[in-house]
Amino acid sequence: MNFEKFVCAACGKSSVRARIVCPACKSTEFNQQQTKGIGKVYSFTKIHISSEEFKHLTPYYIVVVDLDSGDRVTGRIKEEILINDAVELLSYEEDVYTFSRV
Repeated sequence: MNFEKFVCAACGKSSVRARIVCPACKSTEFNQQQTKGIGKVYSFTKIHISSEEFKHLTPYYIVVVDLDSGDRVTGRIKEEILINDAVELLSYEEDVYTFSRV
């Protein structure tokens, strides 16, 4: 699955979240680009006990993923994973990236 990223029109710094001001050069103009949601696990933690709203998901992992595009995102994955495992984006709903192992 692809997702949109935002690239500063002035300096080229990219972000997966929309920004008002570029943190690198302070420009306010951004271009949207489609990028593939494929990358590797940089870090993770396993959630065994969670709040009531996420209780039905436990156990699950919160992952930090280095995308092939050079961006880094935080998301969720259900299956067991290790550092450097290849993952791909399954969905983006309610501001949550959900990944699966490749």
